Amino acid sequence: MKKVFSVFLVLFLTIIGILAYPVISYLVWQKQLKSQMPNMSCISNTSELLTLDEKFKEFVMSEDNISFIELSSKEVLSLLQSTDIISGGDVKDICIEPSKGMWNIYTKISLQGINLPWIRLEVAKDTMETAQLYIPNIYIGNVLIPENMSQNIKTQLNKGISDALVLVNENSFLGRKIKNIELLSDKIVVKGTL
Repeated sequence: MKKVFSVFLVLFLTIIGILAYPVISYLVWQKQLKSQMPNMSCISNTSELLTLDEKFKEFVMSEDNISFIELSSKEVLSLLQSTDIISGGDVKDICIEPSKGMWNIYTKISLQGINLPWIRLEVAKDTMETAQLYIPNIYIGNVLIPENMSQNIKTQLNKGISDALVLVNENSFLGRKIKNIELLSDKIVVKGTL
């Protein structure tokens, strides 16, 4: 009887450990993220939306053959905040962590009143002169979502980014064609031509 109880106890503790580890790991990571948030561009530490109308107007109305527009991480945050990102969901917070060639976008959302854990999207840009941005990885907290689980979501997100750029270029919404987008450590630079 003692042997059976010991085996059951070890099995029970192992299962509890396996279930508790991801939760504890996420909570530790979330605490670390919250300590970094004052140094990041986040909705939660921004008092108001930035108006970008004048900046875009100068870019569109420029008579130069080649024109550039630079958007700081706070300006990109304002663009994301003013867009309906999640259909049927409520965005609680968005934070941006820029770096050269790859920006991390952290989102905290709720769906139908259920608060979801932080999701991190890596938004990348290769070194070629193109307007293509793409999402190579998606994380829940600090855990990479496996490729077989995230592939469909990444495909949809990347198609959405691509379709938006094609739509802007083919319909000349800006009056110019977007030729290049650069992700820098403190801003995004968009190059457009007439």
